[in-house]
Amino acid sequence: MQDNNGPCRNFYQLVFEEGKFMPRAFLSHSSADKKSYVEMVAKKLGYNTCVYDEFSFEEGMKSAEEIMKGLSRSDLFVLFLSDSALESNWVKNELNTAQELLNTGDMKRILPIIIDKNITYKDNRIPQWLRDEYNLKYVSRPTVAARRITQKLREISWEQHPRLKEKDQIFVGRNNLTKTFEERIDAFDLQTPTCIFASGIRKIGRRTLLKNCLTKSNVVDDSYQPPIITLNSHEGLEDFIIRIYDLGFSGEFNLSDFMTTEIDHKIGIATELIRDIQVAKEILFILDNGCIITPDREINQWFLQILSHLPNQDRVTFGIASSFRLDKKYIRTRNNIFYIEVPELDKVEREGLLKRYSKFEKLELQPDELKFFGDLLNGYPEQVYYAVDLIKDLGIFQAKKDSYLIQEFNTERVNILMNKYDNNQKSKDFLYFLSEFEFVDYDFIFEIVGDEEFYINLLNELLASAICEHLGANKEYIRINDIIRDFVKRNNLSLPKEYKDKLEDHLNNFLSNYQKEEKSAADLLYSMKEALIQGKSIDEKYLIPSQFLKTMTELYDRHKRYGEIVKLADRVLQNEEYMDHRITEEIRYYLCLALARQKDSRFLQEVQKIDGANHDFLFGFFFRITGNYRKAIERLETAIEKRPHFSFAERELVNVYLLIEDFERALTLAKQNYERDKNNPYHIQAYFRCLIAEDKINGNEEKMEELLDNLNKLKTEKAKQMYMRAKAQYLAFHKDDEIGALELADLATKTYSHDIYCWFTKFDICEKYDKIDEMGNILKVLDKMIDKNSSFYSILINLKALYLAKSDQKPEALKLVFSLNNYPENALDKIIKRIESTKIPRMNKRSIKI
Repeated sequence: MQDNNGPCRNFYQLVFEEGKFMPRAFLSHSSADKKSYVEMVAKKLGYNTCVYDEFSFEEGMKSAEEIMKGLSRSDLFVLFLSDSALESNWVKNELNTAQELLNTGDMKRILPIIIDKNITYKDNRIPQWLRDEYNLKYVSRPTVAARRITQKLREISWEQHPRLKEKDQIFVGRNNLTKTFEERIDAFDLQTPTCIFASGIRKIGRRTLLKNCLTKSNVVDDSYQPPIITLNSHEGLEDFIIRIYDLGFSGEFNLSDFMTTEIDHKIGIATELIRDIQVAKEILFILDNGCIITPDREINQWFLQILSHLPNQDRVTFGIASSFRLDKKYIRTRNNIFYIEVPELDKVEREGLLKRYSKFEKLELQPDELKFFGDLLNGYPEQVYYAVDLIKDLGIFQAKKDSYLIQEFNTERVNILMNKYDNNQKSKDFLYFLSEFEFVDYDFIFEIVGDEEFYINLLNELLASAICEHLGANKEYIRINDIIRDFVKRNNLSLPKEYKDKLEDHLNNFLSNYQKEEKSAADLLYSMKEALIQGKSIDEKYLIPSQFLKTMTELYDRHKRYGEIVKLADRVLQNEEYMDHRITEEIRYYLCLALARQKDSRFLQEVQKIDGANHDFLFGFFFRITGNYRKAIERLETAIEKRPHFSFAERELVNVYLLIEDFERALTLAKQNYERDKNNPYHIQAYFRCLIAEDKINGNEEKMEELLDNLNKLKTEKAKQMYMRAKAQYLAFHKDDEIGALELADLATKTYSHDIYCWFTKFDICEKYDKIDEMGNILKVLDKMIDKNSSFYSILINLKALYLAKSDQKPEALKLVFSLNNYPENALDKIIKRIESTKIPRMNKRSIKI
């Protein structure tokens, strides 16, 4: 935030001007720390926000009377802990008075901040009640301290939900895992592990287990709250450094020029930052989704080097909750690493959590009711919380009637969570807004949406229901649930214009001062990426490789701006020697995808620089785009042989099978893809097409209706279009409802006239009902949409052949089919048989030119 005299007014100035409640912070400190630290904090907070010598006491003179007056009009007591402060009688007296005011309710909160790296939360001079009840953290930089104070003041103005911390402390089971960890910690002949990994699927309780293991082993106290950062597979060493630096445990570092800095030097910076965390006696928790433990089950080399450079302090430094399992070879010879795989809760554990959480929510469930709801659960802690919340909202009777919601929670989480806000566009827009960020600070949020009570209450609700969670050293960041964020991104759900305009204003302000002011990690990483997307001018020395990669993925997935992806890749790969090879591979991967989309022959050169299953997948993708389906299938099958369960390759292979109407071979893979992610409209639609094709043999009505229902639930524009097509096919090919099917197919082509698949669907239905003239009209439309270079050109030839066959011109139809030289033989044989077996309607025996 800027001070009073800056061009931007902070939140508290606005609150003051509007006559609302404005909380104040009393800054208690030793005079020895004034110039070096506290004065900078005070200036950052501003005159109206804090009680501080230079601002608040007459003529700069402190007296008991003035102190009491300042304390009595303050809501937050900020205690700056240093060696001199702990020896100061003034500070001791101020703290005692603040405690008395806190006990009477005249002071809302106390926030102790350690500003001396030689002081830890275990210092005996710190009162025991302060050590027991507060999350004492070292904060080296005044700008970070000011952010923490601002957030606490904001919480006071909100009267934030007091039960969230209590809920976080609920823990049951995992006794075997906890015991194994205790035995390892107590092994006197081995060094204490520096790093603990807990791997498992998201929301299975990895982080909670880590905290419980550390508590049970007396490594930390019950009240200890670790600093938390998050990393994903598109991030690397530079992101690791920026996020740790943002926690505030280290003094000022020069974090520029990372694009041209040797990797060894960056590892040295990271090691120094981690040493500062060790000095502060902190344990860093990392929510890792493919950065430290990669999808290939390896530990990133730069992280192993950091571990090897750290001094052996015989204490845990990292607790890492990883989405990916680790190859055990990494821990056989490394005593500094301890690894746990976290399974689903067993029956006894989930029933225990249900009982404990229902008591926490003051629900007195009877034994038969606990058994009824316990039998619905299948191992996810979040499902237990949802079940109790449902009972609390609906009551026992209705919750039993709607118990299918509990059973379906793990596969239907997105729909269940999003449907809660289905009739509240304002809330949905806010969810879309939070999904723009990997994590975001409160100042950023309320700069965009405003500080009205609606958003304050909504945020508390999102935190209480686990749709959002806190990150940071002192819960200064918010992060939305991954499944919500993935859903919003995948379906390209957009922000309202009001949000977009404010984000644009924020970006312009950021670009005008990012070189002068220290920005939060969330602001820095987001705004730099947005500047790259919009082609804004940025000083190259402030960029990092992952910002290029994230920009490329967004340009590919959301904007389809393939030419710009190529330019960005060429720009960043000039510095390849200074980059993590895994990030380099990801950048080159998206470069190849973009070149394939453009059908650029340069693809054939760049793809040679990529090895393994990705090499074959990219070739398969390229061949599908260029219409060579035979080679596409060969390459995609090779990719899956090299990497079993390669989801991208399996999805692409299904796509190719569907294009050539080889529904038998597509069915098994389409079903697998759907079962993995029942909320992906592309998986639903692919599986549906396979079932429709084989329906006349096996009968799949129940499953097809489930798929239609799932498409209809998604309520995104793409899902609506897919639902309309699938429903039309269902009416035609399963229900034989000619009128209903044609009406819906016609509506789809009118509503989504630029979508080729809508016209393909209408053609299929017209062919079934011998609507020859309409088939011809559709082909005229498709001729304008599909040229010879299109990946759909072979399908167009196929449709023209069917049209000719229906029009009593089978020789001409077969001649067209024989021109499909990139079709697999078995697919070509099916088309030929279909042409030869086509029945010609009596009224349509005529000569038609194609």
